[in-house]
Amino acid sequence: VHWQMEIKDPKWVHDCALVLVDVLASMLHDESLSKNITAQWFASDYPYPIVTQNRPQRRSAVLAKSGTFKEFGIRHEEAIDILRSAFDKQGDLSGWRLTDFIGTNEDEADMEGSLLQDSGIIGILDKIVSMNADLFVSGSNRCGQKSSFTKEVADDRSRE
Repeated sequence: VHWQMEIKDPKWVHDCALVLVDVLASMLHDESLSKNITAQWFASDYPYPIVTQNRPQRRSAVLAKSGTFKEFGIRHEEAIDILRSAFDKQGDLSGWRLTDFIGTNEDEADMEGSLLQDSGIIGILDKIVSMNADLFVSGSNRCGQKSSFTKEVADDRSRE
């Protein structure tokens, strides 16, 4: 999943999160599409790790994944909560795990000076995972900025 959350009007992020959950549910509940898929990788300009259950009281420092995303606020957090809730035990997507690079490498993510603190490295790794994923979903034009990341991933995937 690639969702560039920076949009001109943040009032839409709530609806965008609901639509994203619906799209993922539709795809993942289709066994012909989701066979052997156990996790959904979340590549985004969201400045925190998507995985929070291991350390619910501790919030990592903001990791700027975009030089232009300045208006991150409560609506964005609520949208992320919608997505996370869908993967909870009672959620529509409880059969799958939501993760990102920091979430899969949590022990290393806290290391001072770690490459995992470099948003460029994380962006490259997100792109590699997205290009090689069994399924790829990105935000619509209304739900995010036009993204060279999405275009490059889609172009690479169409060559296969």
